[in-house]
Amino acid sequence: MHSQHNTKGSSRVQGTLSRTPRFSLALACSLALLPLSGPALAQDTNDDEDVDRVLEEVVVTGTQIRGASINEALSVSVISSDDIEALGISSGDELLDVIPEQGQNFFNEAENIAGGVNAARGDIGAFNLRNIGTGNTLVLMNGRRVVNAASYQTEEVGGSFVPVATANSAAIPVFGLDRLEVLRDGASAIYGADAVAGVVNTVMRDDYEGLTVSGRWQTYDNIPRDDYTATVEWGGSFNSGRTYAGLFATFYHRDRVNSQDDEKWADSDYRRLIPEGSPWEGDTAFRNDSANSLWGQFDIVGDRYNLNDLDITDSAGEFETYPIGDPRCEGGFQINEFTCGHADGQGTYRYNLNENRDVASELDRINLYTYLNHEFDNGIESYTELGWYQAKSNLYRHPAASFTAVKLRVGPENYYNPFGPCGSPNRLPDSIIGTEVPCEGLQLEIDNYRFAELPRIVDVENETYRLLQGFRGSFGNNWDWDSAVLYSKASRDDVTHNRVSNQLMQDALEDPTEAAYNPFVGGMGSNIERALVDVYRNSESDLALADFKLTNPSIFNTWAGGVGFLAGAEYRRESFKDDRDPRLDGTIQFTDWQNDTYPFISDIVNSSPTPDNEGDRNVASLFTEFIVPLHETLDVQLALRYENFSDVGSTTVPKVAFGWTPTEWLMFRGSWSEAFRAPNLITINETLVVRNNTNTDWACEYAAEYGGDPDQDILDCSYNMQRRAQGSQELEPEKSDNSSLGIVLTPTENLTLTVDFWKIKKEDTIGLFGEENHTMLDLLYRLQAGTGSCASVGNPALGRIDPDDDQIAIYTAAGICPAGDVEFVDDNYQNLDVRKVEGYDFGVYYDLDTNYGDWSFRWQGSIYTRYDQEPGGAAQVLLDAQEDGTLPSNYPVTGFSDLLRMDGNQEKKMNARARWRLDEWGATVAWYYLDDFYQSSLTLEDGSQWVIPSYDYFNLSADYTFDAFDITTRIRLAVNNVTDERAPLADRYFGYFSDAHSDYGRSYYIDFRVDF
Repeated sequence: MHSQHNTKGSSRVQGTLSRTPRFSLALACSLALLPLSGPALAQDTNDDEDVDRVLEEVVVTGTQIRGASINEALSVSVISSDDIEALGISSGDELLDVIPEQGQNFFNEAENIAGGVNAARGDIGAFNLRNIGTGNTLVLMNGRRVVNAASYQTEEVGGSFVPVATANSAAIPVFGLDRLEVLRDGASAIYGADAVAGVVNTVMRDDYEGLTVSGRWQTYDNIPRDDYTATVEWGGSFNSGRTYAGLFATFYHRDRVNSQDDEKWADSDYRRLIPEGSPWEGDTAFRNDSANSLWGQFDIVGDRYNLNDLDITDSAGEFETYPIGDPRCEGGFQINEFTCGHADGQGTYRYNLNENRDVASELDRINLYTYLNHEFDNGIESYTELGWYQAKSNLYRHPAASFTAVKLRVGPENYYNPFGPCGSPNRLPDSIIGTEVPCEGLQLEIDNYRFAELPRIVDVENETYRLLQGFRGSFGNNWDWDSAVLYSKASRDDVTHNRVSNQLMQDALEDPTEAAYNPFVGGMGSNIERALVDVYRNSESDLALADFKLTNPSIFNTWAGGVGFLAGAEYRRESFKDDRDPRLDGTIQFTDWQNDTYPFISDIVNSSPTPDNEGDRNVASLFTEFIVPLHETLDVQLALRYENFSDVGSTTVPKVAFGWTPTEWLMFRGSWSEAFRAPNLITINETLVVRNNTNTDWACEYAAEYGGDPDQDILDCSYNMQRRAQGSQELEPEKSDNSSLGIVLTPTENLTLTVDFWKIKKEDTIGLFGEENHTMLDLLYRLQAGTGSCASVGNPALGRIDPDDDQIAIYTAAGICPAGDVEFVDDNYQNLDVRKVEGYDFGVYYDLDTNYGDWSFRWQGSIYTRYDQEPGGAAQVLLDAQEDGTLPSNYPVTGFSDLLRMDGNQEKKMNARARWRLDEWGATVAWYYLDDFYQSSLTLEDGSQWVIPSYDYFNLSADYTFDAFDITTRIRLAVNNVTDERAPLADRYFGYFSDAHSDYGRSYYIDFRVDF
């Protein structure tokens, strides 16, 4: 039988576990400290010694002083190992879903399916407390930092997307975990940078005794997916209890989930799912297939040679292709046995992007954690931790299409060109194309084409290891010291197969032999293989840390008791490296027919150029903390931390917290602190990076609306623009003010009620002003200047080409200086504006022991009342111009508004569960709820919002434990999502909002555990 030995080892994680000298206060208030796991009465055993132990050991993630009397007042949520085991949680991302304060997980495969090589792919999940953004949550293991994942991606902050980094939730070991602690408060004064929204601390077992083997098999109703988990937990004590060693190992396998596994995802045109009579019925926003397919559009380059008069092309020299038998072939011409052509105007042949792409990859994951603790004869204790994580995933993605800014051309000599050289077996006869097409052939520009012969296949291997060696001891009168060194490294190797090289493809399109690429056969025998390459992205992130802490629970006495004290120092080095494929980083370059080349285009179809990137910083910290009792019922925490960064300067932040217990059944608690988040290494060190996106040019929109082209029959104001951004050493840390005020009621020993109101005001948020906001600012400058001196008018951040005659006429008619299309936007990272998030957390906890079993009920929730991104600087200038009537009020200033209930920023997230145990029988029912929100991109002109309804589901499990041959065995049967709820419809890649929802429906699992 395994056990957890209650010795000094129980307090080994300094700063996360301690003993409280005021037992009566702990008895009255300890329930309030466990908003997710509950008090001792929730334990499966009635052993009095275990009850006393849990009541004494109070979680103190919010302080690093052992035995601090402030512990009871800290707003900390806890998920215990019993909760994790009872809820059937088998991975770190599932663990995050249980936390009501956790916001959207932007690092998920279903949403990143369109992100390409620039997305963080593979087995990864993001921490995002309070929904305030990835990178604002500090993640610890056993009270010390966790290395960031090797990969990063972008999130929208302000008007565009900025790089963000996170620790990887998938790398957090679930088995062997003693508890997960969530400090729901700013904690930079305690733990340093990044603790703006709070702290998540994983506390591993360090005194496990016994051997446990467990396994789980899970299957799904709606999809052909099976999951398997196998775990071994071993631990023991030696040398008369002076040495503890343990090992926890888990293997997890997950089957692939493909878009074709469910009819909802199988067709990316989701208009069929819109309710009849809805204002959005037939709305093309839900048509998430693509106009780019193997049946492309081709544009004659140069002279048309009267092909439009023969109805081969339209007046612009464009024709479209279709498979033989398509109704649009009627009235056209046959190119070959597979393909027909028709003058442009019949509608493109659309491609189902979900023909073969994965909602979730096939995955194998290994988590390994081991520890070795030993107490020497002189009382000094050594503690060693070693963690290792590895994951391998395989994912299918949709094939790529060229950017509109990087179009390839079929050479006039191409063997399969229907307008090729005279004598070519594939040149169309004169009876179709006439006699004027020259014998040299015609060059064709490829448009609306996708190299869809093969899917892109992505193999990702993630690996993280962590090594910590520490020593601690005591001396003098209650003085404790603790020091450790830590090194951790994360790596990721990402390889995408079946990518198309621009240069190799252009060579294939100019080949006069049968080996040429043939874009006129719908992918059948097209010779695509000659242009296919593998593309890699290899990334690393590492963390080296050394610290020393000195504590005393009572450095001196006041009229109300001893004053706790801590002083410490920490030095850490953080670094990252992002090595891109030579075809992306400019080593191998492609130059298109417009003479564009690196760093503005890459050699890979549908991938923006990205240089290699690396950076590092050193951080030196000094910190101190006091716990001051002002009365036998009132304690105050005072903390101060100074951090000096080698790249962005220094900062000092304070924290003040209090706990007041006027009676045994009532406690008030609150805190105020300043927190900070240093600019991540990417935003500082990134060299020039360009991205191509379709955006609205608001100067063009204004000119069209007021210059005689309201339907944009002449102008096209939504087109591809290139954004150019690079890191800045001038960035300053983001700063925040955090405050909370709460109340804890314990009217009976079995019932506890908690509510905590909180506010976060974050200043100098790092973001981008945004391409469309820049065009709006350009419009404002033009409106202010009129048509006087146009030579120097406009936003200097925009690079525009010279206007053509139509643009000159329409802009002038609208009363503003003419402008050509935007070729690029310089939009560098900067400290922008203020973000405010406010709300309250609540909890209801009830436990009852009866002759019919032990009962436990938990209900927790996080409610948001405010979520604003306040404008400042240029954004405020634009809003002021709208207010005074200079700018049209219906032109959106993007990224600066009330964000509550917008795009996954829900108002309410709650969960509840009830547990019952009687002898060898047990059962758990759990409920999860996510409030509704609206998808902003679907808002109609009359202001109607597409509301994504609230989403909730129930899980149910039952287990039986029995002894056989002195071996304890437990078997559990469970049903997750009992009523088979599916995610609500949204305009996303798989028809649901995967940052917030899961769409797999009902699943079942059987779980066994054997304790030797």
